Amino acid sequence: MSLGNDLIVCIFTNMLWHFLRYLMSLTLVLFYRRVAIKNAKHFKVKGPVIIALNHPNAFMDPVGLTLIGYPPKIYYLARGDAFKPGIANYILNSLGLVPIFRIQDGGKDGLKKNDESYRRVNELLAKNKKIMIFAEGLCIMERRLRSLKKGVPRMVFGAMEQISNPDLIVVPVGVNYTNPKKFRSNLFYNVGEPIRVNDYMEQYHHNGPRTMNIFIHDLSEKMKTLIIHINNPENDKLIFCLEELYNRDWCKQQHLNYKNVEHEYLVSKQIAEVINKADDETPELVKALNEKSNLYFKEIKKLKIRDWLINPNNSKKVNGVVLLLWFFILLIGFPWYLRGLMGNYIPYKLSEKIIDRLKMSIEFHASFNLGIGTALFLIFYGIQFLIAKTLSPHIGWPLLVICVSLFTGWLSLRYHPFKQKTLGLFRVLMNKSKAEELRMKRKEISDLFNSINKI
Repeated sequence: MSLGNDLIVCIFTNMLWHFLRYLMSLTLVLFYRRVAIKNAKHFKVKGPVIIALNHPNAFMDPVGLTLIGYPPKIYYLARGDAFKPGIANYILNSLGLVPIFRIQDGGKDGLKKNDESYRRVNELLAKNKKIMIFAEGLCIMERRLRSLKKGVPRMVFGAMEQISNPDLIVVPVGVNYTNPKKFRSNLFYNVGEPIRVNDYMEQYHHNGPRTMNIFIHDLSEKMKTLIIHINNPENDKLIFCLEELYNRDWCKQQHLNYKNVEHEYLVSKQIAEVINKADDETPELVKALNEKSNLYFKEIKKLKIRDWLINPNNSKKVNGVVLLLWFFILLIGFPWYLRGLMGNYIPYKLSEKIIDRLKMSIEFHASFNLGIGTALFLIFYGIQFLIAKTLSPHIGWPLLVICVSLFTGWLSLRYHPFKQKTLGLFRVLMNKSKAEELRMKRKEISDLFNSINKI
């Protein structure tokens, strides 16, 4: 490319990056109910930073951190087979992606290309940029930290030798979702204390391999404290169920706010630690708890209700007066809900259909749903604008149509779960004997879990 063309592409990619940042920032907070980050200050420093993440949810992990962590602009490594020769490769690099090749992508020839990638990483770090890496290598949707790749310390110490900057730090980050694949779940980035690479260099020069093993152990231990780490995969579903049973109650007991993503995370971590400990010491009790929990949640799912309706702490809300009040609210809000569906339902459902048709692995569902959904909503809102513009030459009316669609769509996101809660309350009141039976089963679970917690 000529210098003039390089300048044009640079300006274009810079504009594109900022446009996508604003657009995706909006859609991210709509896709997830709550998004939060703790201690972002640790990587918002002047010097070079390598940000090490766990990787449960494909593109959503880097995109979310890039958006919520801005500024600074964060660069990150991406699968090398996505970088095709020509303008596409140039644009991806300009947008902040650096190709990294795995042996399963391009064999040994692909691995040789990583020399250029590491050179690019070192150039960025020399300019005090921030580089995001996925320390586990593979993306697998599970709630535990897997073994970190040996390439991590090689990259870190290789960068330190090249740039010779004592300020180089590695910042561990834990990515935590309440349900990674689910629309309107929560996302929490937990940023840990930085690791100063310079503290390892004297030992590294004496014994490189041993120092890299020490570093990867230290990084792994720090990252493990930043996520909900479930030792036994067989307990994944159990802990998910216990979170629904106890998150709100435990938050209230500890004077925490269950609507605060960090507080919700802290309680979930406590629950996981109770089960991890019990699974080592009294596995037979954990097995019994698992069986009771599975049976309980199968029955409430069959009745099409949620646990909060069975929870004795919510008994004051489970009555006919509350039901009438909620039905009245639903009645008032229904026209707005209907308008919200008219303005937003087609791209929402079409995005789901496309994801189902693609039959991709579960780790990519949320990422593609967000990306495809964003594109479809832009198209659908553009169509609404053009139709309104055709019917009214005044620009104010098309803009009003778009604003109404956005506002009623936002209301619909709140109306729908409220409608489900109201219908659940109706079912409980219509099945009082079954609800009482479920309360007894819930009490058995609570008694068993409390006894496990006291061990």
